[in-house]
Amino acid sequence: MKAAVFMGQEDVQVLDVPKPSVLADEVLIKVAYCGICGSDIAAYKTGNYVVGLTIGHEFSGTIEKLGSKVENLAVGDRVTGNGVIPCGECRFCLSGKPSLCESMEMPGVTLNGAFAEFVKVPAWVVYKLPKKLSLLDAALVDPLACVLHPVKLSSFKPLDSILIQGAGPLGVLTLEVLKKSGAGKIMVAEVSDGRKRLAKDLGADLVIDPREENLPALIEKETGGLGVDVLFDTAGFPESLSSNFTLVKKGGEIMIVGITEEPTSADFFTVVLNELTIKGSYCGFNEYPLAIEMLSKGMISSRKIITSVIELDDISEKGFKPLMKPIKECKIVVKVGGG
Repeated sequence: MKAAVFMGQEDVQVLDVPKPSVLADEVLIKVAYCGICGSDIAAYKTGNYVVGLTIGHEFSGTIEKLGSKVENLAVGDRVTGNGVIPCGECRFCLSGKPSLCESMEMPGVTLNGAFAEFVKVPAWVVYKLPKKLSLLDAALVDPLACVLHPVKLSSFKPLDSILIQGAGPLGVLTLEVLKKSGAGKIMVAEVSDGRKRLAKDLGADLVIDPREENLPALIEKETGGLGVDVLFDTAGFPESLSSNFTLVKKGGEIMIVGITEEPTSADFFTVVLNELTIKGSYCGFNEYPLAIEMLSKGMISSRKIITSVIELDDISEKGFKPLMKPIKECKIVVKVGGG
């Protein structure tokens, strides 16, 4: 079968690889669509995936084959699979925190993933999709779950003022979730022209380009000198991360969603004096059912967030390379089998 295989830094190749064989408790899924995640882009830049790994984890498809012990699923079911496979036995899994699992596996990260004609996953992390949810839109289930998780972890409450750093897929999904959750003024900081336009189109009250405008001064003006109640950093760049501390109010909260491996300066003087709360958020295992429900009810502007659909053979030239420095793209989805 064809698959996009990680071969090193800035090197993803579409190769012929063996079709997976399923164990008794696994499901073989014929992949329809798979989105390119920010973590895939980071690995592409840094080379931190294992060479030979089939990448991709934001997928949808139909069941091709069932393991002998699989129940409640059938060949032909339209499904997605969780991007997290927790062990279910460690202290974190048993305390209801599977995103912190000590033995976590992840399709497309630690296991072969879904930029391929077929992917196999354990049946217990497979979710049936409602008929009214298209397989293309279902490629947003994983990133939406990864947004619902930090919103749930945060102190956010209706009418809170918000700053979102970054208007990539996680940023604009955060914007849509918070608007539908009753947020007050939502401001978005972004440098890409296309993503700025998208954030405005999706209802951001103010979109700021920190290269051209004074972000701290504008936040101060828009919040009456207080700073925002909650800041969601979905960009994961050292420049945004290091600037966050003076943008929230005293007693405010910074939610770190975007990931970087680069060294980042931190203003702990302000953290202490203003009694700030800083939280990280990783993945969104428990939030998959809610993400599926929101997408199936049309609560997310999927076809605005998905800016391009490309073929598997074009994943490097039309997928990874444009997303290295995105100008107009937000979410690029790879059509594998379609449907």
